[in-house]
Amino acid sequence: MAMTVASPGKGGVYVAKPPPPPPPLPGVQKTYDSYNGQVGASAAARRRRRTAETGEELQEGEALEGIVLVLRAGAAMVAFVGVALVASCHHGDWMEFTRYPEFRYLLGASVAACVYSAAQALRSFRRMRRGSTSPAFLDFAGDQVVAYLLITASAAALPITIRMRSAVINIFTDAMTAAISLGFIAFAALAFSAIISGFRLSAHAY
Repeated sequence: MAMTVASPGKGGVYVAKPPPPPPPLPGVQKTYDSYNGQVGASAAARRRRRTAETGEELQEGEALEGIVLVLRAGAAMVAFVGVALVASCHHGDWMEFTRYPEFRYLLGASVAACVYSAAQALRSFRRMRRGSTSPAFLDFAGDQVVAYLLITASAAALPITIRMRSAVINIFTDAMTAAISLGFIAFAALAFSAIISGFRLSAHAY
């Protein structure tokens, strides 16, 4: 039992001093130290786990961004060849692509796909250089719109080309057939790009 010690104060009046605090029990101190160590280890483990998850997400984002870059660059090159094929069809009389609205539509859609895909491929390359791979709604929406233009233009030009080839096969019909095929290929590339962009948007949102 702790005893109160009295000591003389001012004027000879004795003042009671409180007893010193008891020393901590060894078992309690060990338990407290063990708890602190476990808490620190758990926090460090959580930090390491968050760092690892962040690194995996960045690697996955860079991989998907690289795939999208390749798809858009491929769509730009394919669409450019399609533009060159359609624009070169100036052979006089009925072999003028400007006489047919289907072929003019195909040319316009191919030009739009070429410009859009090239610009987006350059944008993706710059984002990868900066280390920023966050998806954007513009990518998802733009890929769908341009892909829709390509598929509708290629589908519109296909029947008239088939009718022409049933009557005659020459450089004009061959060029149009190749341009339509390239339009379908560019559509497939942008469609896959839109799927990846949509997946990245949904994963980023959650």
